[in-house]
Amino acid sequence: MRVQQIGVVILATAVAAIALATASADGPQTGAPPRSLVVAEGLAEDIQADLDAPNWTMAHTRVAELQKNRVALRRVLPAREIAGYEVALDSLISQLGRQERAPALQSANRLSRAIVGFMAKYDVIVPAQVGYLDVAGRDAIYAAETGRWPDASAAAEELRANYAGVGTHVAGKDSTLDRRVRQQLTQLDRAVAAKSAARVRAIATALLDDVDLVEQTY
Repeated sequence: MRVQQIGVVILATAVAAIALATASADGPQTGAPPRSLVVAEGLAEDIQADLDAPNWTMAHTRVAELQKNRVALRRVLPAREIAGYEVALDSLISQLGRQERAPALQSANRLSRAIVGFMAKYDVIVPAQVGYLDVAGRDAIYAAETGRWPDASAAAEELRANYAGVGTHVAGKDSTLDRRVRQQLTQLDRAVAAKSAARVRAIATALLDDVDLVEQTY
């Protein structure tokens, strides 16, 4: 009888563990994001700075680190969720090999976009909208500099939509910052309408600097 009870307990424990693992993989997560995700976030942003410089050697070094980190990410993210991230990473690796700066920048920013979505499932202080402000700001620059004006316009719209989700908070913390961001969004719309890549870069770069300050209000 005691052996049977032990067997039942072991079986119940195993079933509960499987259910918990399934829920944690598919649903909202609790606790801080895993280290592998934080590492990927930093590397994706740093690679874009390297490509902007351009510093191909450092970009290659960081992509090699992303490649190593891929295995750790696979342990914490469901395969169907990480699929888009992996496609972007594979594209980035190929584009770096051919020193295709513009496509590589776009692929690296797609990595950043995927990571913002992953991060949103964990307990984070800064809302996902702020992360998407970063991504959309860079998208606007990359689209303008390659003459993809419909994409630049879409990025400007995304910036407005995401700022709408955090603007009230920012205004309550720093009204000057809030006014400046809103002015930059208007200026960016005009630069995109005028199809001025130089103006888009200048305005979006200033806006991205202010997004860092928005993040600090949380």
